[in-house]
Amino acid sequence: MGGSCEPLRVWSRLEPRPRQTELDRPLEARIHDPLWMLTRQWQFGEFRGADTGSAISAALARRTSPITQVRVGDPAVATNEAYDAGRPLESRVERLTIPFPPAVRASAGRHLLALLVSRLPDAARAHGYAGPLRAAFPLVVAPVAGEVAAARAAEHRLGDRVAAALAGRALDGVALAESLPTAPTAADLPAAVAASLNPLDVVEFLAVARDFRAWFAATYAQPGLTETAGWDGAKLEYSYAASVPRDGGTELRLSGATAPSGRMDWFCFDTDAVVAGSSAAPTWEVTGAIPSPVTFAGMPNARWWQIEDQAVSLAHLQADSTDLTKLIVTEFALLFGNDWLSVPYQQRLGTLAEIAGIVVTDVFGERTLVKSATGSAGNDWSAWDLFSLSARRTDLAGGPLASHLFLPPALPSSLAGPALEEVTFLRDEMANMVWAVETRIPDGLGGGRDAAEAARRLTARLGSGIPDAGPGLRYQLSTVVPENWIPFLPVHAPLDTHGIRLQRGWMPRLVPPGRVRPLTDILREGISGDSVTDYFVNEEEVPRAGVRVRTSMSRARWYDGSTVVWNSRQVLSGRGEGSSGLRFDLLSDEGSE
Repeated sequence: MGGSCEPLRVWSRLEPRPRQTELDRPLEARIHDPLWMLTRQWQFGEFRGADTGSAISAALARRTSPITQVRVGDPAVATNEAYDAGRPLESRVERLTIPFPPAVRASAGRHLLALLVSRLPDAARAHGYAGPLRAAFPLVVAPVAGEVAAARAAEHRLGDRVAAALAGRALDGVALAESLPTAPTAADLPAAVAASLNPLDVVEFLAVARDFRAWFAATYAQPGLTETAGWDGAKLEYSYAASVPRDGGTELRLSGATAPSGRMDWFCFDTDAVVAGSSAAPTWEVTGAIPSPVTFAGMPNARWWQIEDQAVSLAHLQADSTDLTKLIVTEFALLFGNDWLSVPYQQRLGTLAEIAGIVVTDVFGERTLVKSATGSAGNDWSAWDLFSLSARRTDLAGGPLASHLFLPPALPSSLAGPALEEVTFLRDEMANMVWAVETRIPDGLGGGRDAAEAARRLTARLGSGIPDAGPGLRYQLSTVVPENWIPFLPVHAPLDTHGIRLQRGWMPRLVPPGRVRPLTDILREGISGDSVTDYFVNEEEVPRAGVRVRTSMSRARWYDGSTVVWNSRQVLSGRGEGSSGLRFDLLSDEGSE
């Protein structure tokens, strides 16, 4: 019988066992040399007393000026318009005429018929109004005139097929909505539609027409017939301005320019001029708030036994003598990082607020007036502040603004659809000109298609027009350039012997004889039917890298929850120079040995 001589094992937990029940003494964090601690306190200036207290409240005084008017388009011809706070600024400045495809027109018509069926008491009578409405607002197919138009239609039949399938069967809801006033009456309806109405349905029919008109106007931002366009074709950008009231019946004009990102934020505006004519005035208001300490990752803690956030190690920042930004940020974080307070501040969109000062009250009841540290930079190149608007003129009445913040009624972001049109402006140094190359053209279905492929198919269908003369010497006046390449020639600017601007030209078409015209609205400025006027682009707008102009539908949601859709253009950077291969007076020997 075996046994084990191993002693009995006893397992114990490893845990601290304090000798005393109270922890006051360990938490005192005593050190061996009190003189060292006193010396360190003396080094950091902790023995310098000051009658200060913690801030418990703050009162902020400001003068607020709301936007009262906007000015869209060329400043020389544009007029002031009342500001509409129910829409973002982009939908007014950027909006272009929307090329509604047949499917969208038919969809809008179906929406109207659905409203009639749901709102009228008799559904059968509601369906009966579809026929008179389709007869008054039919969806028709545009006629094709000319050999080139017929060849282009035969080359791309999909859009025409959709339009032909809907023609005579669908109601053009877009044409109906555009024909109705804001508050339609029976006299505003077509005679055939008004005659077909049942007396019991007149009131409800007009209510449906009013709601449909309001829905269309709220959804699609279409330019009015008398509105000036915001797009400046010569500068390839949008021109606009906003006005805010000032004292004495004047107003301050803020001129804007679209940022390269396409946004219209505060940094896109400059103070331009003070003009007379404002009936509004700025308002003064004082708001109270509770200040709170400013915190950031890695900042020094207020209590000495706490360890700072290890996510940011300011000691590991490597800065050279020229890294001024790193040096300034490090000094601020290490010396003044925990000395700042933030005051909550709310400001309405579409207002310019000037901060007069902040009165801070501490726990002892003393009040301290805090003014701006730098004032406003204005035209002083040596001064700098973060949110001030620059001045375009040095003779601005009243001088630069005080410390201020401008919040334009702009969108933080929007959704842009696929490109409907796109044109690339590029320089051709060999031909000594600029080409506007159409890369995307409308496809008739609400989208875009490849312009280069469309030009090749059209040329193949029409023929080159150059006869085959057989072997031997051949003289060619010039080479052939694709039809989606539109030339812009350098010409002298008016009243300027040195200034250059780019004038739109044309390339000849041999079969049938004629001129090649652009297909995109971007390049068709000044072309209406057979009437053609000159179109110029400033020479400095086309750099050596080139520039791209794109047209697409944009969609966004405003702060009140409403959705707005508009047609706009965006300016993007190009991809370098290009070569069209255009040459003149060519003599070639083909077919000879």
